[in-house]
Amino acid sequence: MTRTYHRSFGATLEDLARDIVDACRRAARAIAVMPWPAMLVCCIALAVVISILPLALFLFVLFMGIKVIIGAFVVDQRRTSRDHYSEK
Repeated sequence: MTRTYHRSFGATLEDLARDIVDACRRAARAIAVMPWPAMLVCCIALAVVISILPLALFLFVLFMGIKVIIGAFVVDQRRTSRDHYSEK
């Protein structure tokens, strides 16, 4: 029977931290050699993603919630009116 090797949670977190640091170093090197116009475009794109994406997700959830609430009232109203007409 083969033995499985279980790593500790701390070792897994250390690997994750090392990978994040390596990715940040690569990004810093890429930014250092990037020309100014390209850096400006990247900054604008990052700003759009950081500001517009959460707003879009919030509005989606908000309107979906409103739709569900209104739908619940409409279904309840139709159900009571259908029961009212079927009793006659």
